[in-house]
Amino acid sequence: INQERDAMVVNNDTFFQLDGDDEDITPQSDLSLPNRSIFVVTTAALPWRTGTAVNPLLRAAYLSRKTKEINNNNQTNATTSEQQMVTLVIPWLELEEDRLELYGNNHNFTTSQEQEDYIRDWLRGANMNEEADPVNGLRILFYPARYHSGLKSIFAMGDICATLRNQTEGSLLSDAVCVLEEPEHLNWYRCPGEGWTKVFGFVVGIVHTNYVEYASSQFIHGLWTAPAIQVMSSAMIRAYCHKVIKLSGVLQTYAPEKECCENVHGVRQDFIQEGRRRALEAASLSGTNLASRELNEEVEGQVYFIGKILWAKGFELMLQLQEFYHECTGKYFAIDVYGGGPEEGEIKRAFHGRRNSWNGEESDSDSDSEDTFRDNLKKLKSIEVPKSLYEWRRKPIPANFCGPVDHSLLGKYKTFVNPSTSEVLCTTTFEALAMGKFVIIPVHESNKFFLQFSNCLGYRNKWEFAANLRWALTHEPEPLTPELAKEFTWEAATDRLIGSSAITRREAKERYNLGKAKLDERIAYFHRELGKHDALRRVLGGGPASNQVRYELERQGLDQGNSEKFAMSSFVKAIKSTFISNNHH
Repeated sequence: INQERDAMVVNNDTFFQLDGDDEDITPQSDLSLPNRSIFVVTTAALPWRTGTAVNPLLRAAYLSRKTKEINNNNQTNATTSEQQMVTLVIPWLELEEDRLELYGNNHNFTTSQEQEDYIRDWLRGANMNEEADPVNGLRILFYPARYHSGLKSIFAMGDICATLRNQTEGSLLSDAVCVLEEPEHLNWYRCPGEGWTKVFGFVVGIVHTNYVEYASSQFIHGLWTAPAIQVMSSAMIRAYCHKVIKLSGVLQTYAPEKECCENVHGVRQDFIQEGRRRALEAASLSGTNLASRELNEEVEGQVYFIGKILWAKGFELMLQLQEFYHECTGKYFAIDVYGGGPEEGEIKRAFHGRRNSWNGEESDSDSDSEDTFRDNLKKLKSIEVPKSLYEWRRKPIPANFCGPVDHSLLGKYKTFVNPSTSEVLCTTTFEALAMGKFVIIPVHESNKFFLQFSNCLGYRNKWEFAANLRWALTHEPEPLTPELAKEFTWEAATDRLIGSSAITRREAKERYNLGKAKLDERIAYFHRELGKHDALRRVLGGGPASNQVRYELERQGLDQGNSEKFAMSSFVKAIKSTFISNNHH
């Protein structure tokens, strides 16, 4: 087994040195050093407005700004300070049907350059003109990818590291820092090749998504069962990362000696500007009595939710809170719901009720009985089977479903309600707090970072929720102070990332004493060997991302080799039979 670079390796030129203070940061893990080349690799890209597309883009842009600031402060030469020190690495969906499904007809790019132009225009719209500059700003590289519609995820095709070597000076990667956004996702079905820690000098993994929670809440085939995801995710992160940053403590333990919890996200300036506007408005009204307002929870335009319209996002909990509030007060509270999703129709019916199976139409008793029977039969076929008992409610909840919208445009509301606990760190909650609004969320590990803010009203039970809502409806949020506003910025998030990525000599020594380096190497080796056969990826639910070896061989103009023999081997047959028997049970 070729030795991997690891933070536990004793080497005078790497992480652990015999001399120096224990609290000194090892040079490979110090992102604040000048002339550091950084690659941010993620699993999604705009115009797909998902967290793993937007947040890594902004992280890369602000890292680009930060590295130039560091280089200028350290009086590096002008040529170095103008170089593109930060590279964003994002997927290019090669198949047109994938692009249409994710981006729609309005953004059906025919080349990756068109998509890059769109992303740079988006950065300019976010007031990041320097970072959007294709010459001196953020560099953007693409890797080929496929969209897995069953898993609602994008997976790379071919070896990303090999792609980067082909598009850059490969020798420079050995001294570069690589930030893997969703490292487990990037490696589940990866093409066999050199590990990230072999190619890059230092690898930081940022874990965004609680895949174990999603898998345990719904049935998914193949690899996508909660225990399998838990084991596989831990293995991928251990094998391919030097440091792991979890956005919140709700995530599982992956590699205890490598991980820490920190919110390394920020919000766009649009949200902070709204918070400042509210603060100025509150200051101008300081002489008036804002402490008490007339309570009318049925008035629209006070309370809202924004996010994906999925049951997993806490809508059943929202319905339970509505029912409890109705029991206490005799009224439902009006709420505007923004967003979209595949379960929007059934969730709408759960809020509004199913008035009747015939859409309010009555049959004409004078019409021909045969025609009436046919019409009724057509109607019967069109009726969707109820997905929840809430659909049979007689009294509708005053909820407006308003479709997708940019959150920064919703300044008119003052109270954001989000009962979901499935997120690792909810971006929309962070944005609402930055806008100076009340945020009503459950006291939960995923919300720990938010609970420090005075406008965050946490609840442990339904009684506390009802009390918090009545308070929010009759009071005004505290104005956003300059010190508080700084916590929401991407500049602060970048500083938190640099601090969280650092490994001290003491930590490196403790890792060495643990002796886990060889385990990590063996996991990477075993994963690479298993990945040489596409059949195993197919068994484990890889779908369109299964044929990695065939894809790489075809790209190089080579033959398939022994994949078909492996597909018929007793090893694969045993795995298949195990999954089949588990699914039957």
